[in-house]
Amino acid sequence: MKVASALPWIAPISEQILQQYSKQRLGHALLLVGQEGLGKRVYLRELSQLLLCSQSQGTPCGECSSCHLFNAGTHPDLLMVEPEEKGKQIKIEQVRKVTEFVNTTAQKGHNKVVLLGPAEAMNVNASNALLKSLEEPSANVTLLLYSHQPSGLLATIKSRCQHFAVHGPSFNDGLIWLQQNSQAQLNDQTAASVLRLAASAPLKAIEMIEQDVHVQYMQFCQNMVDLQNRQVQWNDLLSKWKNWDMQNILQWFYGLLLDAQKQKAGLSADGLAMAELAGQSQQVARQAQYGQIEQALTRLSEAQQAYRSQANPNTTMMTEALLIDWLGLLGQSAH
Repeated sequence: MKVASALPWIAPISEQILQQYSKQRLGHALLLVGQEGLGKRVYLRELSQLLLCSQSQGTPCGECSSCHLFNAGTHPDLLMVEPEEKGKQIKIEQVRKVTEFVNTTAQKGHNKVVLLGPAEAMNVNASNALLKSLEEPSANVTLLLYSHQPSGLLATIKSRCQHFAVHGPSFNDGLIWLQQNSQAQLNDQTAASVLRLAASAPLKAIEMIEQDVHVQYMQFCQNMVDLQNRQVQWNDLLSKWKNWDMQNILQWFYGLLLDAQKQKAGLSADGLAMAELAGQSQQVARQAQYGQIEQALTRLSEAQQAYRSQANPNTTMMTEALLIDWLGLLGQSAH
C-alpha cells in the first residue's frame, strides 16, 4: 500500500494486517497504538479505502465508484469520528452516531467502516457508548481506532480490539527521511532540532515545519533564557504567546519539567527533550526539591487535561500558572 511504502516504519504493521485481511481473519475492531506523528491515522484511512473498495486486490483500485466517493470525501459507508477541534474531546454525541451508523445497511456494497481517533480523546461516557458497538459487532462493519496514549483508554475498550503497536524509525533514519521529504530546505542542525522536538516522530516534525512551530519554539527558548536572566517580565510573555497553540506551550513546559526531573535524578543529559534549554532545566534541578518538580508536573498534567476537556479554557490563566510555577522552581519571585 502507498502509505506503507512512503512510511517504511509502517510497513511491518501493514504487512501483518494485509495477511490477515487476505485470509479473512481481520478482526471487527483494530487499534493502532504509538506516539503521535507516526502516520497511524493516514494508514488507517488508506486501509478503510481498501475495505470499502469493490475491486481491491490487496490495495485500493482507485477506479471503482467506491474509491471515487472515498477520494471525494463523500463515501456513505465511512464514518470518521475525531475531535471537532484539535486537542479537544470526542463528544458522546459523536460516538452515538457510531451506534446509528453500524446498525444501518451499507449503501455502496457490503462493508462499512468507522475510523475513530485519537481514542483517548473520548471521555468515560463516550467510551462506554462505544462499547456497545465493540461488544455486539454488526456484520461487515470494521472499526478502526488509533491512539497516541493507550494508557488513557478504558481497559474494556482495549480488550475488544486487535492491537497493533506502531514503532517509529531510529533517530538517524527519521532524520534522513525528514530531510528527504520536507519541502523546506533544512540544515542538519535545524532538522535534528525539529525531529527531537517532535519526539522523533517524522510526520509530527513535518507538521511543525509547515506551521512554523519550530520558529515559535526558538523564540520560546530565547524568552525563557531572558526570563531566567531577568531581562523580561513573566507577564510580558503572555502577550507574546497569546496567539500560539496552547498545546505546544503546555508540551514545552512539560518537556522542561521532565528534563529537570531527569537531571535531578542524576541521569545523563544526552537525552533531554529540550536541549536548547538545558541550562534552565539544570538550574531547576539544582534549585528545587524533587517533590516540587513532581508537584509542578502533576499540576501541568491537570492543565493539559483541562485544556482538552473545556470548551473555552482560559489559556491566559494557564500560561500565567506555568510561568509562576517555573519561576518558583528557579527560586525567583513572580512579583
